[in-house]
Amino acid sequence: MSDLNKKKFNDKVQLITINHKGIVSFTDANLFNTINEGDVIYELHPFFEVIKGLLQTYTPTDNEFSFPCVHLAMDQVSDDRICDVNITIDLAEIHIVIFDYTLTYKELNKISQERNESIIRSQELAFSNKLLLEKESFKNDFIANINHEVSTPITSIKGFLDLLKKTDLSYEQEELVQIILRESEHLERIFGDMLDLSKIETGTFKLLEEPFDLIELIESIVDSYKHIAAENALEFKVSIDSKLNAQMYGDKTRIYQIVNNLLNNAFKYTEKGFVQFKVSKKGGKYKKQIVQFEIEDSGIGIEKENQVSIFEAFVQHNDKGEGSGLGLHVVKNLVHLMNGSVEVESEPGKGTKFTLDISLRHDTGNQEEEVAKVAKLKAPKSGRFRVLVVENKRSTQYLITRLLLNQGCFFVDVVSSAEEAIKAIENRTYDLLILDIKLSGMSGFDLALKIRKDYADEFIKDVPILGISAIKTLNIENLCAINGIDSFLAKPFSEELLVGKITKLFKRKGKQYS
Repeated sequence: MSDLNKKKFNDKVQLITINHKGIVSFTDANLFNTINEGDVIYELHPFFEVIKGLLQTYTPTDNEFSFPCVHLAMDQVSDDRICDVNITIDLAEIHIVIFDYTLTYKELNKISQERNESIIRSQELAFSNKLLLEKESFKNDFIANINHEVSTPITSIKGFLDLLKKTDLSYEQEELVQIILRESEHLERIFGDMLDLSKIETGTFKLLEEPFDLIELIESIVDSYKHIAAENALEFKVSIDSKLNAQMYGDKTRIYQIVNNLLNNAFKYTEKGFVQFKVSKKGGKYKKQIVQFEIEDSGIGIEKENQVSIFEAFVQHNDKGEGSGLGLHVVKNLVHLMNGSVEVESEPGKGTKFTLDISLRHDTGNQEEEVAKVAKLKAPKSGRFRVLVVENKRSTQYLITRLLLNQGCFFVDVVSSAEEAIKAIENRTYDLLILDIKLSGMSGFDLALKIRKDYADEFIKDVPILGISAIKTLNIENLCAINGIDSFLAKPFSEELLVGKITKLFKRKGKQYS
């Protein structure tokens, strides 16, 4: 090939080499002289973002990719070039070849050009959609991870506060403990709202259908707000319809969350006067019962023009806007998932009234027996049980140890890793393993599977395992079951929940105690 022809060819082609982080290690600058070694390719033009996706999907045999008719302009000065781009991904480097076909494409007839432009637009749209999905996925993963990291220390804080409350405290110390406990619960609620909203937005949120005692749930809510009313010198009016069916099916936790959120707002924005909580049976057909909750207060009220937007995310319309601004937004979404309704009536300076209607299923069959199955369980009154706690957080290790020793029937050993746990179970017989799922190195899932599959000794392979974690994904309990973990307890947890889970697991496994 003559030098002239080589020059003509080289003028139409640019070679670029980058590493897997997108940093340019070589470029011949034939087409775009603004590209320099050391530049980050993703910052030069949005098109190159496609490489991030290719890095996730390529294989050694499927590592060459071609993109026709790409419009490239590396800065505001250079012309817009129409190029074909070939990308080859090796283990260490990525090779990009840009072919300048600007003149060729412009010489095509109008119909062909319009078709190509349509292809480009659809590619750009697909890429934009993919980018949005990746950003949304990153956001949800980030929220879930943050929630996990926060739940673990909250578990320790609340657990140690419960232990501290049982010691000999002065009146002032008791008050301080109560304040810290309330603030911890407030922080937990904020992160819980964030995680719930993330699940709702992605369509992964599922309501539970389980038996529960509606009257017991209502009374527990009332009890938790009596002391708040007394502390703030507010009249707390409570009215519970005697016609309500007690035994219901539904998501007890979410009903508690909704009502608690509305009551919490009522007390937060009422400085004097009253808060009224009324629960009544509104109607229902067949095995359905419509339960109406009314939460009314004499607080600061809400302007008429703001009564719709209060249900939007991150919206607060007053200077007492403590929290995330997500509470009512989550309430609205949860009520919608329950096929219910929530309405607000308010007048500034005269108070606010929320009316909540939720349809629940009730049954006249063996529901009392099913409700009894989920009743609170107490620790065994006699017997001695040796427990191995596998947890890498020192504060959580200490908390679980103290909670178990308080029962008077447990001996406790503690290790920080799966490897240490293996040594322990091979040298001592345990009645129970309490296993953190998110261990560093070998995970809790891997350890449980190893115990179930690799040991012939029945005292090892059949040991009851209680998984604990701040991970609260929809299928976490299914994952535990698949990996040989018998039961699961989410952080943060109380002493009653921990002991109840252990006792229920012992009964299921046939542990003998009275």
